[in-house]
Amino acid sequence: MTTQEEFHMIKQIYANGMSITNIAKITGRSWNTVKTIVTTEEHQPYSRKPSESKLDPYKNYILRRMNEGCLNAMIILDEIIELGYTGKVTILRDFMRPHRKRCKQQAFKRFETKPGEQAQVDWGEFYLDKGGKKKRVHAFVMVMGYSRAMYVEFVENEKLQTLIECHERAFKFFGGVPENIVYDNMRTVVKNIKAKGPERFNKTFLAFARHQAFKPIPSRAYHPQTKGKVESGVKYVRRNFWPRLEAVIGLDDLNHQIKYWLEATANRRIHGTTHEAPEKRLNEEPLKPRNETSFRLHADETRKVSSDCLLSFCSNKYSVPHKYAGHTVRVRDMLNGYMDIFTLSGEHICTHVKRLGKHHVSKNKEHFEGLTSRDKFVAGTAPKLVSQKDSKVHIRPLKVYDDMINSGVKS
Repeated sequence: MTTQEEFHMIKQIYANGMSITNIAKITGRSWNTVKTIVTTEEHQPYSRKPSESKLDPYKNYILRRMNEGCLNAMIILDEIIELGYTGKVTILRDFMRPHRKRCKQQAFKRFETKPGEQAQVDWGEFYLDKGGKKKRVHAFVMVMGYSRAMYVEFVENEKLQTLIECHERAFKFFGGVPENIVYDNMRTVVKNIKAKGPERFNKTFLAFARHQAFKPIPSRAYHPQTKGKVESGVKYVRRNFWPRLEAVIGLDDLNHQIKYWLEATANRRIHGTTHEAPEKRLNEEPLKPRNETSFRLHADETRKVSSDCLLSFCSNKYSVPHKYAGHTVRVRDMLNGYMDIFTLSGEHICTHVKRLGKHHVSKNKEHFEGLTSRDKFVAGTAPKLVSQKDSKVHIRPLKVYDDMINSGVKS
C-alpha cells in the first residue's frame, strides 16, 4: 500500500524520464507496483474487502429476539443453530454486545407478535372446597400472542400426557396451530435448560411439537416478562372468573363454567392493550391446520361390557349402548372430568362425566332404548349336569357268594 505522497512522487519521477526498473530500485517497491502506479490516473487508497460472517443471515432474527427481551446469548444460539447457524457463540456475543444497553431499556416494554406467530402456555393452581377439604385443580392456560384469545381448561394433574391433550383441545378451540409456543421451564417441556438445541427439550414433548408442526421456545429464566401475556391470563382467570363461582359439582362442571366464561366474557371483552375483542382479532391469525390424529403416550384401558350394559372404571360403573353388551371396549380418561369410550377399532361410542368417589352407577337412558328382554344379552352358561337313573342292582343272599367261592364259579 502506498501513500498519496509516494504515489505522486513516483508519477513525477516517471514523467521526468526515469525507467520503471530504476524507480523500483530507489523506492524499494516491486516493478509491478511501480507499473500500476504510473499507469493509474488517481491514487486508490487500499481497503480490505470485508469477509462475510457466518452470523450475517441471522442478524435480523437476533435483533428481533433481543428487542423482545431475550438477551441470553445461549438461548439465541440454540435458536439460530436450529435455523442453520454453524458458528461459535463468541461471534454472537460480539454482535449482541453493542445492542444490549438499548435492548435492556426495552426489555420490560410490551412487545407485539405477528398474527399466527406465537402463543404462550402456563399452569395455574386453584383450590376447591369439597366438604371442608381443599382439593387442588390445575388450570391449563394458552394465550394467542397477537389476538390475546384465551383457552383455559381445568385438569387433575400437570403430567405430560395431560399437557399434550390440553394442547390438542386448545388447537381445536382456536381452529389451528401457531408457529411457535413459549413456555417457562416446566419439566414436561424443558429437560435441561443448560443443554443446546433439541437436547434441551423433553424428547417426547419435542416429538409432539413436530407432530403438530410448532416450535417450542423456553422463556428466559427468571424473566417472566418474556411470557407476560399468559402470566396476565392466569391472573385474569384468578381475579375475574374464580370469584364468580358459587358452587361446583365436579371438574366437569368447572370446565363447563369456564367454557361459558371464555365465550361470553374473556374472548368477547375489549382488551386493554389491543383495544379490540380477542375473538375478532383471532379471525385475523393465519393459524396452521392442526393434526387431527391424537398423540397418545399410553394405550387406553380395555373393559368388558357386562350383560346389563355397564362397564367398571375406577370403582364406578358406566353404561354403554345395549348393542355393545358382551363386547370389549376402550376407555380413555380425559383427566378433565370426562371419559370417552371407544370400540377396539377406535370408533367413538359415548362420553361420560366421571363420578367422584366409589360404587356409583352412571346410566344414560338412551343406551337402553329399544332394548327388550328378548334382545337382552345373556352370557353363555356352562352345560347343565343331568342326573341319570341308577341301574338295577340284584340283591343276593350272602350264601350265594359263599357257594360261588367254594365252587370256584365266577359270577
